[in-house]
Amino acid sequence: MINNYIFSWAESANGKMVHVDTVKRGLECNCFCPNCHEKLMARHGDIREHGFAHHSYNRGANLKICYMVTLYKLAEQIIQTNKKIHVPSYYKIFPEKDIEFIDVKIDSSYEREDKQPDVIATTRDGKQYLIEFIFSYKIQHKQAIDYENMTCLEIDLSNQNLETLEAFLLESNEDRKWINNQTYFERIESRYEQAQKNVKVIEETECITCKLRYRCCGVREKGDSQPLIIENSGKKYRICKPDKRTSELERIKQKKQEAKLEKSKKETRIQEKQRQTEIEEEKKLKYNKENQTQKEEYQPQLDEQTALDPPLEKSCFNCQTNLSWKNRGSKYANCGAWKRLQIPINTPPEYAQTCKSFKPLHRTNSKSKH
Repeated sequence: MINNYIFSWAESANGKMVHVDTVKRGLECNCFCPNCHEKLMARHGDIREHGFAHHSYNRGANLKICYMVTLYKLAEQIIQTNKKIHVPSYYKIFPEKDIEFIDVKIDSSYEREDKQPDVIATTRDGKQYLIEFIFSYKIQHKQAIDYENMTCLEIDLSNQNLETLEAFLLESNEDRKWINNQTYFERIESRYEQAQKNVKVIEETECITCKLRYRCCGVREKGDSQPLIIENSGKKYRICKPDKRTSELERIKQKKQEAKLEKSKKETRIQEKQRQTEIEEEKKLKYNKENQTQKEEYQPQLDEQTALDPPLEKSCFNCQTNLSWKNRGSKYANCGAWKRLQIPINTPPEYAQTCKSFKPLHRTNSKSKH
């Protein structure tokens, strides 16, 4: 809505909205403001734009409110006079179109006190349309209006002026939406059936228990990742694709079965591996036990033989740590632990006399050597 408030329309003495160019100049126009009901003057000057002006200089009316009410009253009259309206598409399921009426009532209450639309229009086939005009910056109803099981169109007049209003109402699909459309809602499934598509309208509360709630098979608008939500009679609905849902549930079931089978195979492999490990451990224990038995059997003989052997000279050449293969024929030993013991790498054999790490060689002298 523009802010210079050119009042090109006003209310005549008989309650009809009239254009400034169709009435006499000045106070002879006999017109009034539909909001504050103050007498208006019609200005037909050659320089300034034609329009109505409030006659009193001391008026208390708010021009913005007066302009809104004038828009509101004119919108009602335009629909009543032309007996038609251009409606938007219904969730892109039903296209936008013109709807013609045979009867249009304005300023009337509709059956119940909690349903008071601005316009009640009836089509030739007896369908009733309720039309509400709103301004986005003004709350017109203190309580939400209940349009359950009815067909109601909401039109926002916030961006309109008196000169563009008629074309806006009769030709445009902007700034309007279906608050409820029982007729279209009941025809959703048959509409898809005509396109050879199987769908089912489901209340969203049922979707809470659906296994595919977070992978919904509902219809989506093009380019939208979320399922389409239909609002009707205060409830929300989704358009489910039963065939896709069945297919998706079967796919999930099969995937679970495959996962269960793979888990079973994995458990079997683990059990087989554990069994193999147990077998290896048993073999190892058996081998160690046999070796221990043999050692115990021959230990007395070894001890007896060791006792008969002359004692070894305590020399690096007779120590297990000596790397004799490296210095064979040398007069020096080659201790493998020379760094740890902090002794020369070419070790004099007499170091063994005081070495605490001396480990005598095991002799396996047999009777044939004696």
